[in-house]
Amino acid sequence: MRRRCSLAARMMLLLLVGIVQPHARAAEGPVTIKYVYWGSPQEKLAIEKACAEFSRNAGVTVVPIYIPEQDYDAKVTAMVAAGDAPDAGYCTAQLASVWNGQGKFVNWFEMLAKDRDLKKGDFVDGIWFQNSPDNAYGISTAVEAFGLFYNKAAFKDAGLPEPPARFDKAWTWDEFVKVAQKLTIDRNGKNATEPGFDSTAIKQFGVTFESWWGPWSVHVLNNGGDYLTQDGKGFGLTDPAATRAMQRLADLINKYHVAPNPIQFKAIPSQAAAIQARLAAMSMHGQWINLDLGAAKANYGIGVLPKMDRNSGTILISGVSVIFKDTKHLAEAWALSKYLASDGALPLYQNGLWMPTMKKFYTDPALLAKWAGPDAAHPVGFKDSMMDMVLHHSRPSITYYVKNFGKLDSMVSAALDPVWQGKETAEQAMKKLKPQITPEIQGKYQLK
Repeated sequence: MRRRCSLAARMMLLLLVGIVQPHARAAEGPVTIKYVYWGSPQEKLAIEKACAEFSRNAGVTVVPIYIPEQDYDAKVTAMVAAGDAPDAGYCTAQLASVWNGQGKFVNWFEMLAKDRDLKKGDFVDGIWFQNSPDNAYGISTAVEAFGLFYNKAAFKDAGLPEPPARFDKAWTWDEFVKVAQKLTIDRNGKNATEPGFDSTAIKQFGVTFESWWGPWSVHVLNNGGDYLTQDGKGFGLTDPAATRAMQRLADLINKYHVAPNPIQFKAIPSQAAAIQARLAAMSMHGQWINLDLGAAKANYGIGVLPKMDRNSGTILISGVSVIFKDTKHLAEAWALSKYLASDGALPLYQNGLWMPTMKKFYTDPALLAKWAGPDAAHPVGFKDSMMDMVLHHSRPSITYYVKNFGKLDSMVSAALDPVWQGKETAEQAMKKLKPQITPEIQGKYQLK
């Protein structure tokens, strides 16, 4: 009796979400699908709850497999090599690009074209991982963007106005640096603008940022630079617009001493912890830390990034959600993937982990009120600093269009290490890298 009920529930859910092929049907007997993912402790809990809810409604057993991000590519690769590939889940942009070339993923555009209740136009523009106008090997797991997160008490104690949340009010870079200096406090209580400030004994940094490609590339793009040249054939990070942006970030560490150097950074547990514990007054980071900050009931706000030479725009950034072609349960894997890309992910939007990939969540007042109200996970300023920026002042990040990104990124990241350490300028590092990286450049994906 239990198996029949489970099968009936599974058939009902698959009917409701729309089966991709008229003859598709739920498999006889128990169905188990594996979903792989990474994330913070709060994200892990949220994904486990979402998978459990889907399992209850669908009569399908979803096994969520959590893998720490630093081990992710290696462990998922080992699963695939052992013939134990997951059915669906997260994939890093670097690995997804390689595996797409090997035909390992289901084409989302083909699935949507045959689907009963969803179409491509229902989703926010710019969220597809695709290598041609007709093939999307994955969808952004969520809409994500960068902003300026800050501790409200740090600004109040310093007598400073909070960062602007609106695009048209963004700080200039010089204004931002001055604020960061006043918010950088040593153990004697002096800030970085005062005589006697001790840059070797800082208890609160003015700002912090991570050194992976996301936090610096948004500033490169905002400054008019790009990863590759316009034709996709050359290395774009030697352009003065690009090196100037990277150097400004490095100067926060080594010239102004308002951001932690690589050694100091290792002592910071996370960007959310930095804001909550006032290890840093500000963090240039992705909106996903709303989850951890909200869960901790931190007293924080969100502003727009400071301007470079051009503007304070943001980038769309995300891991890739994929369905593996080797799945034996395509209908169920598709149903789960749709669930996590639409209404089923509402709790993940509400708690601040994700922003929706579907347009209706931004345009329907009732849905908007459900997930983006002024609660702990979405402080005042969220709509201006995140939603408005995503919809009107964003562009896809470099992982969406740069071919062979994994190889290129490893080379660029290694070349930037001495820049963050203050041993080389960004211009020197990128010029040195150019002859080595140029043979690895394969161009840009044509997305339109």
